[in-house]
Amino acid sequence: MATRAEYQHLENRPDKSTRELCVRGTGIRASTIWHDRYVWRHPPAQVAQDRDIPLEAVYEALVYCQENWEAICEEQESEREQLDKARFFDSP
Repeated sequence: MATRAEYQHLENRPDKSTRELCVRGTGIRASTIWHDRYVWRHPPAQVAQDRDIPLEAVYEALVYCQENWEAICEEQESEREQLDKARFFDSP
């Protein structure tokens, strides 16, 4: 995934195996912000308020997702496959 120097509110999480950027200091993945905005249809200001992050961070996360959507989806699919293989979603 491409990382642009001009992201002020997004960062890599060295403590996580994901390459997807997160909102700085929160651990909230950029794709979570996208989900809140487009799946739940929350306006950006509401996402910012609900997640207690700057509105600019919401817009940066949305731009990042747009620029890196294919890679984000591939990484999430890989994570899903690993969880399936570990039988994480199986009922007890």
